[in-house]
Amino acid sequence: MKFLLSTIVFILVTSNLWSKEASISLACNNFPPLKIEHPKVDKPGFDIDLLRAVFNLSNQELKTEFFPWKRALVVAKSGELDGLCSCSFTKEREDDFYFTDEIGRNSIGFYSLTKIPFTKLSELNNMKVGVVRGYSLEDDLKKNKIDFIASSNELNLLKMLEKKRIDAIYSFKVVISELLKTNSFHDKFIYTETSSAPYFTCFSKKSKRSKDLLNQFNQDLKKIKADHTYQQLLEKYDL
Repeated sequence: MKFLLSTIVFILVTSNLWSKEASISLACNNFPPLKIEHPKVDKPGFDIDLLRAVFNLSNQELKTEFFPWKRALVVAKSGELDGLCSCSFTKEREDDFYFTDEIGRNSIGFYSLTKIPFTKLSELNNMKVGVVRGYSLEDDLKKNKIDFIASSNELNLLKMLEKKRIDAIYSFKVVISELLKTNSFHDKFIYTETSSAPYFTCFSKKSKRSKDLLNQFNQDLKKIKADHTYQQLLEKYDL
């Protein structure tokens, strides 16, 4: 009887350890069409579909938890979860995260009610700009000494822009254009691109398996791109 109980305990413990190793937990922020907190059937967002496809190759299950962006960053930094579904590179984040190979690119720029004539960010120092709190874009505005208001999400910023409480929104085109499709605004907004930047999946350096996850991820990402799964996902989300 004692032997039987010991065997059962051993099986339960090892199976629990295996289940932890066989799943990856990542913090996400709602960022349609790339990451969607409450998705329609079979459309969780491009990034999440891509991550699932990559992790499936090594029989790893993706588990996502959604937070406002700043909170997601804190949770992932602490090692409470394995990392972030996706994030932009900054020198400061390099202290806390390992960055995978590029998983996508984002157009970055300004949405405004009238065309903004400028060639560089520093020329916007007479405007009030809205940005999402905690984004790397906030640092761009600080460096160029631009007066800005930080909000928790892009939808709030669009409402502020419509009411002319700010002159422009500095953000990622993909998420604002998605919001404009699904919300009605009285005015038409004009987009001016300033740059295009890659983004990555980010594994927390506090996670003991982060280097192993990074190496495996990059190998499997190459396979996903080679077998055209990546291109199919871009087409699925019209990206």
